[in-house]
Amino acid sequence: MSWEQLVETPQLLREGHLIYFTGGWPEPSGRNDKWFSVQRTQQVKYDVNRIVASGSSIDLDFAVPAGGGVGDKNLSLMPTAADTMYELLMSIKGNVLVYPIYNNSYFQKLEASNVIPDTSNGRLRYLGYWDEGDSPANEPKLREYIIKDQQAPVLRLYNDMFGDEPSQLRFIINHIKLVETQPPSQEMRRLARIATYHTSYKY
Repeated sequence: MSWEQLVETPQLLREGHLIYFTGGWPEPSGRNDKWFSVQRTQQVKYDVNRIVASGSSIDLDFAVPAGGGVGDKNLSLMPTAADTMYELLMSIKGNVLVYPIYNNSYFQKLEASNVIPDTSNGRLRYLGYWDEGDSPANEPKLREYIIKDQQAPVLRLYNDMFGDEPSQLRFIINHIKLVETQPPSQEMRRLARIATYHTSYKY
């Protein structure tokens, strides 16, 4: 995964922009250590609304369900074409804690043993989460790049309030068609976007 928490709302990639994929992306993708040019983009807004019961959590999987379409837990936010990339901006509305999960493990944690998010623990549930203040509805500051052959991200929504809590995740999906290109000049490299894929939290 490649979630980034940014200080300001980022500009979306546009036609002609360059992107470099560092090593670590799933091998079938053919992306590692290569340069690509953005050939075409289309922006799609996608609101996901859920009511989370007090003291409960809901997992939202970006994978496509077996029959296609979308489901209660499957959002179908994975590209299906090899030359496509999704650049996602995500904002949060409502009093929920949102945890990124990769390979059934919490993505954000600390170095000490057993210091990982735990929604059943009154202290550890406040570790490694995002909330409305981190990425407000009209100022999304969470960004993710997604390609066809990677493992689908998962987001866990947890409600630590006393009553049921309505929540909304708003995704701005920049649907990008990529074409491989030759390594650019050093000057152009400074303007390029770098896409890094993590299998665990990096510090």
